[in-house]
Amino acid sequence: MKLIASDFDGTIFIDGKIKTEDIEAIRDFQDKGNLFGLVTGRTYHSLFVLIEGKIDPDFIIANNGSHIFVKNGTDMIEILKYSLDQDKLRDVIDYYGRTYPTKIFTDKDREVDRLEDLREGEEILSLAIYSDHILENPFQEDFSFHKSIGVIDVINSAVSKQTGIEFIKDFYGFDKEIIAIGDDFNDISFLEQTRLSFSLNYVKEKEVLDAVNFKVEGIRELIENIDDVK
Repeated sequence: MKLIASDFDGTIFIDGKIKTEDIEAIRDFQDKGNLFGLVTGRTYHSLFVLIEGKIDPDFIIANNGSHIFVKNGTDMIEILKYSLDQDKLRDVIDYYGRTYPTKIFTDKDREVDRLEDLREGEEILSLAIYSDHILENPFQEDFSFHKSIGVIDVINSAVSKQTGIEFIKDFYGFDKEIIAIGDDFNDISFLEQTRLSFSLNYVKEKEVLDAVNFKVEGIRELIENIDDVK
């Protein structure tokens, strides 16, 4: 059995669509008894509306590792959730919110602009700071910053895409090297942890390329040549 952990935006979801050839390759890979999962900075709900009826992942690591789901029959069930402390997050918003637009993402499939807009019982999964710049993180004890194109995702400092993958490996009892593919800065944490790491041919960012050992045109090419990778 093999396990592929794939980023979504820019890796599978490109120019607003998922290629039919990638969908078919993923299904064929899973039909052979392998595991395929998505690792994304998106919320679970914003991802699901884009993949429903196209990709049926065995697991989803959402919010950069803060929210994890696995397939149980025909359903996806939540098995891990790391939320953010509201009082401590207020310090981050006060610090950067005067300069950059921010958005709060909750576990109830909602986006709000202010902490005061949260509903009773609603938990915060991440804060987005919309900036093209790499911002310093003075709050490292409680939060980690994950840079992507045009946005910095603020999540619980205890998690990352890589910790999410380690959790998934333990969940499935998978003790082999995973196959990882991604295209952006927030993928580096899990790309650099495996020898079987891939990016896409169009990627130019040196930091991303330094974290991988192989380049492919896309998921289909990776899957078709997976047995040749040593």
